[in-house]
Amino acid sequence: MVPDRPDDLTLTLLAHIASGATTAEAAAACNVSESTLDRRLRALRRDWGVDTTIELVVRAVRKGLV
Repeated sequence: MVPDRPDDLTLTLLAHIASGATTAEAAAACNVSESTLDRRLRALRRDWGVDTTIELVVRAVRKGLV
């Protein structure tokens, strides 16, 4: 089953990116490494069946998650 709602950390990372932060800035704001951010977003792209981070942001906005 594909999760409809990612965990809070992943949503926070997406929210930072949606507001214009770079991946480095989003990772720093959440006190995680860029590799952790990359791993989480890669997993979510796979789960949601999208290819890019911008598609993740758009989907999260449409679902009302960000």
